[in-house]
Amino acid sequence: MAKNNIPAADDVQPPATSRPRERTWDLLEPGPGTPWEDRGAVGPVAALFKTIGQSMVAPARLLDSIRRPETPGDARAFAIVCGAFFGLAWVMNDAIALARSGDQFDVVEHGYTMATHFALGAGGTWVMLLLITRLFYKLVSAAEMKHKFPPVLAFNVYAYCLGPAVLAFIPFYVGFAVALAWIFCLFVYAAKTRLAIATSGAIICNVIAAGGLFGLAIAAYFALRYLINWLYF
Repeated sequence: MAKNNIPAADDVQPPATSRPRERTWDLLEPGPGTPWEDRGAVGPVAALFKTIGQSMVAPARLLDSIRRPETPGDARAFAIVCGAFFGLAWVMNDAIALARSGDQFDVVEHGYTMATHFALGAGGTWVMLLLITRLFYKLVSAAEMKHKFPPVLAFNVYAYCLGPAVLAFIPFYVGFAVALAWIFCLFVYAAKTRLAIATSGAIICNVIAAGGLFGLAIAAYFALRYLINWLYF
């Protein structure tokens, strides 16, 4: 009778797993460069919209391409442009509301409001990005950080997630809602894939940092608006 050939225990291979491998390489390893970092070669306008496109539909490719992850200059400039989109879109919605109301444009009333909204949209985006990334870094460094990285990396990664700001130009503030929701999802995705934060930690820390701070900003805006109207109108 033929003997059955039973493989030795050392020859038995474990079944393949479909779980994705965790990112284990250096988070500060430079990439080939984002389109925005190469704007000197391709032109600022083309580089801007290529970066926005990758931010929206290919964020993993964009975030892994950052050539200078330890310096904030390029990401800061991109964030400023995205903030200007929010500011201009806010002014556009003010103009639409004025046209629908039938009122005559008044420089003091409407001009002041539009200028204030542009400043809040542009400058507020910058301030919120700083606060969100710093609070996020404090939260993840306390428990969720698998691989050490400096705060500037979180700032750079989150700055490149602001590409959906271009959607704010959809009228009647629909674009604002879509853009902010898209950006929040990109924050969570970037924290998980680029910063090697666990999924639960990425969601929770971003809800606290981005959601909490944005909620406070909205409450502060309406409180200040009510106070100004009560004092001067």
